[in-house]
Amino acid sequence: MKKVFQLLILFLISFIVSGCTLVNQLFEPKIDTDTLNHISTVVLNSNLKIKTTTYTKVFNTEIPGPLQGTGSGVIIKNTDQRYYLLTNYHVVVLSESYYHRYTVEDIYNNVSSAVLLEYDQDYDLAILRFESTEEMEVMSLARSDPKVGELVFSIGSPSGKHNIITAGEVLAYQNINNVSYEVIIHDAVIRHGSSGSMLINQNYEIVGLNTWGFDDEEEITDYVIGGATPVSKIYEFLKAKGFIDE
Repeated sequence: MKKVFQLLILFLISFIVSGCTLVNQLFEPKIDTDTLNHISTVVLNSNLKIKTTTYTKVFNTEIPGPLQGTGSGVIIKNTDQRYYLLTNYHVVVLSESYYHRYTVEDIYNNVSSAVLLEYDQDYDLAILRFESTEEMEVMSLARSDPKVGELVFSIGSPSGKHNIITAGEVLAYQNINNVSYEVIIHDAVIRHGSSGSMLINQNYEIVGLNTWGFDDEEEITDYVIGGATPVSKIYEFLKAKGFIDE
């Protein structure tokens, strides 16, 4: 596989919200300052960290299960302080043998309980709902899939870290074994554990959801080339679940 897109600059940006939050930025120098500032101050607000834990019940007594995991999610709707978070099925369903419990953490480090509303294993997509009094950004879906060569950004919370940003290009559309449709292959590289993180275009619209990672066999690294569910498939999932009418 092609060598992972080289990242030339790694630094930390801090900015004031309700407190001081550190944001890890991994990006290419061709990205202009206005774009980076908008992502850092607006888009990051819609990225939440998801923690999934499992448990069993014995005579109405809860017993913690052995499985737990973390992932990312992006806010796609807000109604009366109820936020709806798009993520991957495999982030929220670790095993059908256990009950699941979800918490989400926002950029202000507030932790809220969440409930699973919709999911589809074939699409590997799911929707969580949580309540919060904080004002958080709702991301829009692009009207079409990104073109090969188009500039894209990944924003997520891999391995429990907050707000990793990378920039790259759409490399191709490719069939893989996991799903029946072609997925976006891009080099806005992601870390292991980035499932459910958003892939956006230069208009700050969601063009995909990072779902898979492909290791670069030439290097020993925790960074991987990304595989994302295209926005056209996200629309299909949302329509099938009655989440949107159009």
